Amino acid sequence: MNKISFFLILLVSQLSFSQQTIKFEDSDFATILAKAKAEKKIVFLDAYAAWCGPCKLMEKNVFTDKNVADYYNKNFINAHFDMEKGEGPSLASKYGIRSYPTLLFLNGEGEIVGKELGYIKTEEFLELGKKNNNPSLVNTNLKDEFLKGKLDQAALLNFINLYASKDPILAKQASEKYFAKKKDKEFSGEEVNALLNFTQSVDDANYKVFVANKEGITKLLPEQNYKQFDSYLKLMKLVTSATDEKTKTIDDAKILKEGEGLFPKEELTKSLNLYKLNYYSAHDNFPAYEKTAIEYYKNPEEFNANELLAAASTISGKSKDVKSLQAASRWAEKVVMSSENFDSTSILATLYDKLGKKEEAKMFAGMAANFAKDENKDATKMNEILNKK
Repeated sequence: MNKISFFLILLVSQLSFSQQTIKFEDSDFATILAKAKAEKKIVFLDAYAAWCGPCKLMEKNVFTDKNVADYYNKNFINAHFDMEKGEGPSLASKYGIRSYPTLLFLNGEGEIVGKELGYIKTEEFLELGKKNNNPSLVNTNLKDEFLKGKLDQAALLNFINLYASKDPILAKQASEKYFAKKKDKEFSGEEVNALLNFTQSVDDANYKVFVANKEGITKLLPEQNYKQFDSYLKLMKLVTSATDEKTKTIDDAKILKEGEGLFPKEELTKSLNLYKLNYYSAHDNFPAYEKTAIEYYKNPEEFNANELLAAASTISGKSKDVKSLQAASRWAEKVVMSSENFDSTSILATLYDKLGKKEEAKMFAGMAANFAKDENKDATKMNEILNKK
């Protein structure tokens, strides 16, 4: 055999091998969904990360199997996205992808109709494809299917995950339906997450499931965390009973007295104050918010920058009390020391301006105005401070 013939044989064999792999679309996600609709096929989405070892093994050992490649290329529109590049981060956020590889099967609306996590052997991956090859779902709206009661348990669990942020109320309804139908006592991590995320009160239907299945749940969730979650729900019930919706006030004494057995006093007080801050802010009761915030954040070193800056912003916008403005400026100062940006410097400038500290106010207003250019923010108020005489 001469060298040319050998080269041709080698080239043909390489070409043949390269064809024995799943063919992934070289398109953006919207185009892939449109193609799935047009061809009435389900989308198989391989969500991976470049550093992920199991992802590389799937690509090397599984996607290149002839039977797998033939089946997936014939029956699916195949998509392959690095979750840390390009459209990847937005897809990871949309589908709640936190581990790799995550193998998704999507209908033409981009809704999950099947899901599997981690490395899967060739035979199992082929069976997974056959299980999720359901062209009838391509143009189906899962919300309509749910409302008609047509989703089975596996589809319900996918629906809960998909709608968790999209429509929490609907996802909660789906979770209650799922756990009402669940017969076995064994729980997966995905089921525990779905249960905890949508058990918001001791009066919820899911709370009965939570209590009745402690043994199964604590195989995955540490018992201490189970007890903390249970205590939190009971505390929320107590807080609700101590909240007067007419006056928009909260009976602190009742909560601290009746909640003694739920959490240590310090932890109970912290949880109560957080609730009060959120409640008073939501119900526009600024005097009560201001009083709570000044007491709660008296030691700013104990809190993170986001909390402090949010409180400082509220105080800077609504308070006229010098002591409150001084406290809020200390919070903002702490944040600026670790993170200089438009938000932190503009809030500090506003607080200094209200306190009559003209030079300090102008200095930070100037910084904020510069940040505004880079961050595409409105610097009108900062320029007003800079132009004051």
